[in-house]
Amino acid sequence: MTGSGSDELHQALIRDHFRRPRNRGALADPASTGKAHNRFCGDTVRIWVLIVNGRLAEVTFDGRGCAISQAAASMLTAVAKGKDADAIPALRQAFVEGLVPGAPAPPKELGDLRALVGVGRFPSRIRCAVLPFDALDEAVRDGRGGKER
Repeated sequence: MTGSGSDELHQALIRDHFRRPRNRGALADPASTGKAHNRFCGDTVRIWVLIVNGRLAEVTFDGRGCAISQAAASMLTAVAKGKDADAIPALRQAFVEGLVPGAPAPPKELGDLRALVGVGRFPSRIRCAVLPFDALDEAVRDGRGGKER
């Protein structure tokens, strides 16, 4: 990575989420759960959600793996909490589009996830950054399968 001030700030934010993850741990009574595994590097992320009136009232995670996958999971739970479940695909799309080198700055609604835009320069790491979205997608689909409250 380059030594720009922006890169350094982004790296510090990623390290912070990795070292002090937000929303880590299983929900006691989740509406649903989703799990994603990267078979190439071994990273695993599990996300629990509680959907109330179509909104993600609670979003937590657990997992193991590299700083990127675990920080991305921490960041995603913070961003997704309170969002309408129908908004998750668009959130994912905005994140993936932001990973393309040279893409416009990602929207502010991505919160701390915007710090991961530099990952796009390393194609082998993109999967690590997107992994939590796979788990969240599964949890939301499962939550719509009759477990919504």
